[in-house]
Amino acid sequence: MTKDQKITKATAPRRRAKVGRWTFRGVLILVCLASVTAVMAIGQTFSAPDWLRDRVADRIERNLNGLQLEFGQLKFIILDGWRPRISLQNVALRDTEGQMIAQLADAEASLAMRPLLQGQVKPKRIVLSGAFVTMQRDALGNLSVSLGEGAAPVRQAASLPQMIEAADKVFLSDQLSALAAVEVQGITLSLEDLGKGRVWTLDGGHIQLTRHDQDMRIATGFSLLSGRDYASSIEANYTSTLGSPEAKFGISVSDIAAEDIALQNAAVSWLEVLEAPISGAVRGGIDAQGAPSQISATLQIGEGAVQPNAETRPIRFTGARTYFTYDPTEQLLDFNEFSVNSSWGSVTAEGQAVVNGVETGVLESLVGQLRFTAMSLNPAQVMTQPVVLDSAEIDLKLELNPFRVQVGRLTVSDDDKLLNAWGRLAADPQGWRVSLDGALDRMTPGELLGYWPRAVAPKPRKWVEENLTQGNFTNGDFAVRLKPGQRPDLYADFDFDRTTIRFAKTLPPATDARGQASLTGQRFAVLAHAGQVVTDHGDIIDAAGTSFIIPDISIKKAAPGIARIIGTGSVPAVLSLLDRPPLNLMSKSKLPIELAEGLVSVQGTLSLPLKDKVKIHDMEFHLTGEVADVHSTVLVPGLELRAPRLTAVGDQTQIVLSGNGFLGQVPMTATWTQPIGDKDTAKDSQVVGTIELSKALMQEFDSAFAIRALSGKGQAEYTLDLQQGQPPRLTARSDLADVGLSVAELGWSKPPSATGELSLAAEFGESDAIEDFSLQVAGLTAVGSMRFNTTGTMENARFDTLRVGNWLNVQMDMIGRGSQAPDMIIRGGTVDMRGANLGGGSAAAGASGADSGQSVTATLDRLQITDSIALTGFQGKFAQAGGMSGNFAGRINGQTPVNGQVLPKGGRSGFFVQSNDAGGVFRSAQLLNQARGGSFQLSLSPIDGPGSYDGSLKVRNTRIKDAPAMAALLNAISVVGLLDEMAGAGIQFSAIDGRFRLDPEQVTVYEGSAVGPSMGLSVDGTVDTERRLLNLRGVISPVYLLNVIGSVLSTRRGEGLVGFNYTLTGAMTSPQVWVNPLSGLAPGFLRDFLREPAPQAPATRGQPPQVQKDPTQDSGAGDR
Repeated sequence: MTKDQKITKATAPRRRAKVGRWTFRGVLILVCLASVTAVMAIGQTFSAPDWLRDRVADRIERNLNGLQLEFGQLKFIILDGWRPRISLQNVALRDTEGQMIAQLADAEASLAMRPLLQGQVKPKRIVLSGAFVTMQRDALGNLSVSLGEGAAPVRQAASLPQMIEAADKVFLSDQLSALAAVEVQGITLSLEDLGKGRVWTLDGGHIQLTRHDQDMRIATGFSLLSGRDYASSIEANYTSTLGSPEAKFGISVSDIAAEDIALQNAAVSWLEVLEAPISGAVRGGIDAQGAPSQISATLQIGEGAVQPNAETRPIRFTGARTYFTYDPTEQLLDFNEFSVNSSWGSVTAEGQAVVNGVETGVLESLVGQLRFTAMSLNPAQVMTQPVVLDSAEIDLKLELNPFRVQVGRLTVSDDDKLLNAWGRLAADPQGWRVSLDGALDRMTPGELLGYWPRAVAPKPRKWVEENLTQGNFTNGDFAVRLKPGQRPDLYADFDFDRTTIRFAKTLPPATDARGQASLTGQRFAVLAHAGQVVTDHGDIIDAAGTSFIIPDISIKKAAPGIARIIGTGSVPAVLSLLDRPPLNLMSKSKLPIELAEGLVSVQGTLSLPLKDKVKIHDMEFHLTGEVADVHSTVLVPGLELRAPRLTAVGDQTQIVLSGNGFLGQVPMTATWTQPIGDKDTAKDSQVVGTIELSKALMQEFDSAFAIRALSGKGQAEYTLDLQQGQPPRLTARSDLADVGLSVAELGWSKPPSATGELSLAAEFGESDAIEDFSLQVAGLTAVGSMRFNTTGTMENARFDTLRVGNWLNVQMDMIGRGSQAPDMIIRGGTVDMRGANLGGGSAAAGASGADSGQSVTATLDRLQITDSIALTGFQGKFAQAGGMSGNFAGRINGQTPVNGQVLPKGGRSGFFVQSNDAGGVFRSAQLLNQARGGSFQLSLSPIDGPGSYDGSLKVRNTRIKDAPAMAALLNAISVVGLLDEMAGAGIQFSAIDGRFRLDPEQVTVYEGSAVGPSMGLSVDGTVDTERRLLNLRGVISPVYLLNVIGSVLSTRRGEGLVGFNYTLTGAMTSPQVWVNPLSGLAPGFLRDFLREPAPQAPATRGQPPQVQKDPTQDSGAGDR
């Protein structure tokens, strides 16, 4: 071989001729050998001897342009038809430097007979076995082909068309002009992409090349060693015309990883995000300019997932299918079908996409428009049935490095509903990042739940399913934000109209509602701009502004729900809501729903766990509100409570209603407190406040007596306890400031400026009662109780203590008579008439009493008349007809019984007293202890001034015995017979008459006389009852029976023709007596000049009586 390498270019033609001759001779020798052994050699395999193997190798190397050929055995095979085949085993081809170029386990060639007969050796068919082929593409896209592991490239080209062009030149060479087929078996193909850092090994492959004239067809098949748990295979065919770039090819793959396919061409690199096997076929070609022509592909994608990187959570699917064509010129993918099936549902789409960056070999982006022709979705099987949509369209842009999908428009049509969406999907190094927004024009509640997966915000979805029904949903918006390592951030909202909403299980639903619902992150809210609640009793509440909120939907168990209630309705309507479980406010307090009328505006919050069987201790609520134009006739039966405005506040412990109002026409304030709680919480409510204490209040209670008694306007504090199962109980107190009080019957009054203390405790039931009543003011003390009948008027009152000043201290009962003044029964006590002003104080009062028919029944322990005179054991019955009048009986100072009458006189009471024991009357009254027997009549008429009366006295048939003053008088005139008579049976007087003034401290005798058979007596002057002193004067006429004949000459009754002037002064027990004997000589009319004039009654009513001189200072100067 060294010799052949030294051949120069000048001898090259000669050398080629010489080689040809030797080749021909060698072939001829082989033919001769074959002819000799033809019969026996057909179908047999012969191994050539070493000399022949070396000779053949030598001759073959001469056609390899310096390449070195090495092989093992050389075998000959004569096929039928005398076609010889040469077989070389363990073939190795090296370059001039000894580097391995190609390795083959076996190489066979059948020779073309016609060229062979012409002396040319041209292969007809070549069969190669055990080849290891490496096809490499560097980072710049340059291609190289090596035969053998670690072998140097046998072909290199800048592009695949150049590689094909070079191959065509080989097949067009004269040496291969007779070649009709090449078959390569047991081939291992290594595809190396240095730019992408990937190597693919295809094993067990075969290549079948057939040639017909200038047309060539290549068919091949390989198994791909992918290291996955499934077997992959690939088959391909290639058809071209030698010398022309035009070609057609087809590739069929079975279970090839999507990533492996994506890396072969930028136009399909969008498949690299799939983790799934792909089976299918690709058909394409190369045009006359060597550029790729349209490619058609059918791909069946097996079960797998979308997972751009290892950190992104795989989006799994059960299978997918796509039919598309690719126009390299337009860089346009035309999807005739693209369908995906997964556990979430299935979609089928068609459309187009423009691939950008293919010319660089790297897909920069894919911008497409798809139209979904069928959609059936049920994400994670969370829906009861799949959502089937009519059609959808999407505009999207796909970028692979990094992986991003931008949705410019997604339009979904379902019947007459339209969904628009847009957003982005990105695969960050940490995981998925999603930004999706959308809008839905309208839907029904059922359709919303059909679109809403159960696993997405399950608590709001359940609430909507249970509490948001009927009506229409419109203007739906939604947004999803997903960041790696964070919870999904969700937003959704929609409007609703003519919808029924139940804001809380404890409340009736709001109907005909209009508003908006929204989900923002972990917060879900529903707001009703309009709506009304129909209560259990048929009342309507305007619920506009009411909302429901779940602050944190991520809480797993019993997440709190908050109802923000805004309502306007009638008082019964609101109370009806408060009477629903678990509050049962009105039922527990035993109050009716129709407690009051008015317009309630309330707002508040109700927080309760989202669970079944919510109890009161699970709830927390706060409310505030106003009640306008309130009026009630239920709280105080028979009376109207009204208020222009009340405020309400409440929580889970109590509800408080307060404000200013009126009881009838009477101003008042009130604060009603109703405790709330479980069964262990007291349900008693309470009303506290103030009320105007005035005549108007008494008019509301129709108390005629109190109306007359009260004037001015004051304030009273009250507390009304409403206890469960018990009648309402009222307590009240007042200091009576600015209130005037008067009781005309008692002559008592309180000016408005005076203060005192009024307190009472009352109970309201079938019959109301004031159990404790206490009044202490301006000298009046009253302690007792009152009861009222079913009509609201007083039935009776009982005062165990009734004191007025220092003159009345009794126990008294009052018996009601409807609107008339009550009858009074005095059960005991004392009355001091010295300070009394009984009988009414005014004509108006008297008239009222006359009309009323009021009666007074009195039983007194003591009735004090003067300082020294009292009636004990007093009993009387009186009528208030124009003043007090009636009969009475008693004992004077506890001794002599008397009886009499009380008559109204000038606004006070006059008295008529009589007794059958005149002497006893005088003795008991400590006026005349020596009088005995006789009848007694006394009339007292009140005059101005307390305890002052004008009186008249009439005594008949009484006797005076052992009277010191009388004895001294008779002794002075030496009437021995009369003294003896007085010392015996006593001096009898047939008539004693007198006219006098009775004052608290003295008695003024204007005129008095005592006449009897034995003597006559006249008297006038004063008696000091406080100091018990006498200052009397008069005339005594002995033997009055005879002496009276001359009484015509006397001006006074009791004086005869003959009489003696006298005076009695000093103490009653030992008076000083002075008699003027000379007066006995003067006729009666002349005796008046010998003594002081008698006291005169005042001419003007109310003038004090004439005051006499103190008798202790001048015992006789007054007698003339």
